[in-house]
Amino acid sequence: MISRDIAVVDVQPEHWTNLIRGPVEKPTVEGNGWLVLVHHDNRVIHAVLGGKPLQQLSGQPVDDLVSLRHRFQAARVVCIEKDFLRRTHTRFDSSLSYDMDYVEQLLVMLAAFRKERGSGLRVDPPTPPGPVPPFGLLQFIFDRLWPDNTSIVLYVVDEEHESLWTSLILRKRRGDLDLLTTDLHLGDSGLAPADWRADRFRMLSELSVRVAPAYLACFCTRDAWASWLAAPLRPGVTPDDLIVEPCPRRLAVLAAAIRLLARLKRA
Repeated sequence: MISRDIAVVDVQPEHWTNLIRGPVEKPTVEGNGWLVLVHHDNRVIHAVLGGKPLQQLSGQPVDDLVSLRHRFQAARVVCIEKDFLRRTHTRFDSSLSYDMDYVEQLLVMLAAFRKERGSGLRVDPPTPPGPVPPFGLLQFIFDRLWPDNTSIVLYVVDEEHESLWTSLILRKRRGDLDLLTTDLHLGDSGLAPADWRADRFRMLSELSVRVAPAYLACFCTRDAWASWLAAPLRPGVTPDDLIVEPCPRRLAVLAAAIRLLARLKRA
């Protein structure tokens, strides 16, 4: 799924930062942040609330997590047994191997953490139930949804300043993601932000030669990107501000099915 020799090249720092942070300011976390407790024999030996030590809980018995969350107005309570990390590290370290895919390694780690849920690790509000999906299933879906020797492209344009706000280009070969880059990789042949709607055709043609043909490409304005992230199933944007083309039929059908299920759930 992710090549051990993945090339991460020509990544524009501001593009990556904008992609991770998002187009709008994050809302203030409700309450006082996370309350993290470390306990031994059911007594608190370390407590942190919103990144700050909470000495008043030291030595106290671990109370009901729901009550603690309301008492300290915490967004979430994470309660960890003292030997939790040692046990989980031993568990997943013995299951890892050098030739494992990066995603498979992550799944092994998640499975080790999930085995502690309800005992060494308790969380309120609780994390979603269910087992960690097998790597083989994820690889199967990955291969069916994204064919080899093609790329996936995202461009977000700041029209007010006629500049690229973020860009991301991914390539898949031999069943693995083997390239992560940005518009910088195309040099002078990159997308022209002042005329991005028309210039995207030329850029995609250049991409086919320099990287791989685009299997899925999304071009949008910064405002449209913000609207989509706020409501991905009901984006309130005009077609000219968020253009997904090419968009393979299999993904279009899957997206339509997800939107239908979401509407049925709200009904």
